[in-house]
Amino acid sequence: MDLQQRIEASKKLLAHRRYSKRGKPERSLLTLSDLTKEQVMTIIDGGISIKNNPTKYRDLLKHKSVALIFKKTSTRTRCSFEIGISEMGGQALYMDWNTSNFTIASLEDEIKTLSRYVDAIVARVHKHEDLIIMKEHSEVPIINGLSNLYHPCQALADLMTIKEYFGELEGLNICYLGDGNDICHSLINGAGHAGINISIACPQNYLPNPEILEAVQRNNNIRIRIGSDPTELVKDADIIYTDTWIPMAIWTLTDNSNEKDLRIKAFSDFQVNRELLSHAPEHALVMHCLPAHREYEITADALNSENSIVFDQAENRKHVQKYLMPWILETI
Repeated sequence: MDLQQRIEASKKLLAHRRYSKRGKPERSLLTLSDLTKEQVMTIIDGGISIKNNPTKYRDLLKHKSVALIFKKTSTRTRCSFEIGISEMGGQALYMDWNTSNFTIASLEDEIKTLSRYVDAIVARVHKHEDLIIMKEHSEVPIINGLSNLYHPCQALADLMTIKEYFGELEGLNICYLGDGNDICHSLINGAGHAGINISIACPQNYLPNPEILEAVQRNNNIRIRIGSDPTELVKDADIIYTDTWIPMAIWTLTDNSNEKDLRIKAFSDFQVNRELLSHAPEHALVMHCLPAHREYEITADALNSENSIVFDQAENRKHVQKYLMPWILETI
C-alpha cells in the first residue's frame, strides 16, 4: 500500500470513528420522566421477578462492565450496584471522583474517555447539569445515582417495595414529610407514573420544584396536595415517607452548625413519630430512603415500628437495579 492509499484509508477510518459510538447514550436514565409509565412498570415488575428468581438472570451482564463514578458518599447506591453487577456476571469499576482526573480535566473529555472503556456509567454528582453534560458526551448510557434534583433508582425501589405490599399501585395515597429535595422530586415523578396520589408536608421555604410538580400534574391523573399540617395530610395515607432534613453536603461540612440549626428548627414539626402515626390509618407503612438521622426526621420507635419497611426498601435497590441495567443495555 503506497502513501496515498494509506492516507485515504486513514481518512475513511477517521470519518467512521468520528460518528460511531460504543453504545446507546440515548437509553440513559437521568430522571423517571425519561421513561414511560409502561417502562416504569416493566422495570418494577422485573425487579420483583429478579428478586424471586435471581438465578434466571445471573448471566445478563456477562462480559459487560459498568463504571461507578461517585462525587458524593454512598452506602446503598454503591453496594447495590456493585454487588448486583457481580451477581449477573458483570464487572463493576468504582471510581472516587475526588481521586481521579475528573477533578482537573474537562468533564466532557473525561466522560467520553471513560465511555470508551465500559458499557454503562452510574454517576453520583452534586449538580444535575453534570449528568446532562455526561449524557451529551458519553458513548454509553448514563444512570443517575443521585443528583441535587433527582434520585430515580431510589424511586424505582420505592415503587417496587410498595407494589410488593399492596399488590397494585394505582389509587394508593402516599404522604411525604420533609424537604422538597431529590427524593421528593423522584417520588412525585414515580407517583405520576404509578397513579399514586401524593401529599407533601413541608415548610414553606423548602417546597419541591414547582416545575416538576406542574409537569406531573399536567401529564397524570393523580391528586397532589401540598400542606404544612402533617397530622391532616397523613389521615388517609397508605404510605408515610420521610427523608433527611439535612443534605449530606451539609453534614460533611466542618462548619455546618448554622445551616443545620436553621433546618432543624424549620422541620421540627414534620417529624415522623408515634404521635404522628396515631393520626394515620392503622395499616399505613413507614418508609425512609436512608441514611436516617434518628430523632431528627424520624424517631427510633417509628423507624423500628411494626409498620416500617425501610430495610425492604434498601434491599430492593439491588433487585430493581439488577433489572434496570440489562434493560438499559438491551440484554434482557
